[in-house]
Amino acid sequence: MKQYKVFKHPSGINEAVKQGWSWPAFFFNFIWAMVKKMWGLGVGILVGFLVFGIILGLAGVGKGSDAIINVVAIIVNIIFGLNGNKWRENNLISRGFEHADTVTASNSEGAVALFLKSENAR
Repeated sequence: MKQYKVFKHPSGINEAVKQGWSWPAFFFNFIWAMVKKMWGLGVGILVGFLVFGIILGLAGVGKGSDAIINVVAIIVNIIFGLNGNKWRENNLISRGFEHADTVTASNSEGAVALFLKSENAR
C-alpha cells in the first residue's frame, strides 16, 4: 500500500498523486510529462536533449559522446524519478485543483475511490 494525495477540481474531477519516487517519470521522462499535461517540462526536456546531442555532434567529441549522453540521461532520469510526483502536484494546483485528502491505497484509482467513499460518508 502506498500514500496518495488526492486533489479535487471544482468541476468534480479528482486526481491522485503517489508520494515519493515516480517510476514512470524515471523511465519515460518527457513522454510522462506530456501525458500528465506538463507541456513546458516535456517539450523543454525533449528540446534540451536534442540541442545537447547537436552540440556534442558539432563539437566532434566522437566516441566519448555516447558516454556523456548516457551519463546525462541517467542524471535526468534520477531527477525526474525523485521530483516527478511533486512536479505533478504543483501542476495540478496551478490548474485549479486543491489538495483534498491523503489516503493509503494500492493504486491511484483505489485512492480516488477511497476518497469518494469517505467524502460521501461525511
